Amino acid sequence: MVWDEQGVRVADVSPAQALARATAVGGRVADLVRREPRGDDQTCSWELVVTLNGSPEDRAAAGWIIADEIMRERTGGRPRSYGKWREATLNGVKLTGKDHVLVEHFAKPVFEAAAAKKKHNHGLAGYVGEWLWYLLTRDLPEDPARAVEILGPPKAAVNDGGGDGLIVYREDGTARGFSFRLWEMKKYTGKANRPDGAIYKGWTQLSTKGATYLGMLSWGDKLLADDTREFVGSLSEQWVDEEESAGGGVSVALNTTAIPAKAFHLAHEHFTTHKHPGALQGLVVAIDDLESFAHEVRKYVWTAL
Repeated sequence: MVWDEQGVRVADVSPAQALARATAVGGRVADLVRREPRGDDQTCSWELVVTLNGSPEDRAAAGWIIADEIMRERTGGRPRSYGKWREATLNGVKLTGKDHVLVEHFAKPVFEAAAAKKKHNHGLAGYVGEWLWYLLTRDLPEDPARAVEILGPPKAAVNDGGGDGLIVYREDGTARGFSFRLWEMKKYTGKANRPDGAIYKGWTQLSTKGATYLGMLSWGDKLLADDTREFVGSLSEQWVDEEESAGGGVSVALNTTAIPAKAFHLAHEHFTTHKHPGALQGLVVAIDDLESFAHEVRKYVWTAL
């Protein structure tokens, strides 16, 4: 392990080494975790996702995958921005001139701010938590009976307004032929295994602002099938009317030392509107040290800058 410029411990694994390990295990964060269903006897069932082990190589592999996915998404995969960033990063060299200026503009909304702040930057850990939710959700095994129609990546910055995550499913045999779940992401960096406060905030935020978040979405620039466009045009209506097509979810990223024995058992008391079966869902993503892992992601993003 080494220490970054903010005094946070990060693995001494180069981007090229991290890529090699990531490729060897399958190239996805989902290949580096185990998933455990929990709370089947609760109104809100949940899933625990925990890293397979704390080895520096696997940790670095997961960090590289997230950094690479973030930069690919931010740049649209353009050769001059994403391509040059990736090449320079893997070769351990710094970009210069206009290439540096260009790539820095894609990276700095989250990662330059993290570099400028003191140790324990909470925005950075929260942002990485959002990407963990997205990648773990995106790479779930396909379910033909409930195919993912829309799954958007996280916002450009963790403090941007609006909802944190939305997934739309195509479900034949249901009243509308679709369903959706609006997700709120939280992080908990405390040492005790009591993330109850973070979970509570997630549910109350959905309860008070869910319809507003859905109303902020715009689909004008999306190429959607006619029936999909009709469905997503009425998400706020479905939410307010508490239709069975609408659901809420809360995801919490935390340290493995803080994995709760019980969680989401009070969700129905904090989010009281949607009562149909399956309306509520929880997720706990455990990393051996969430804050330092987030800085590891930042290290890879910023290597060429």
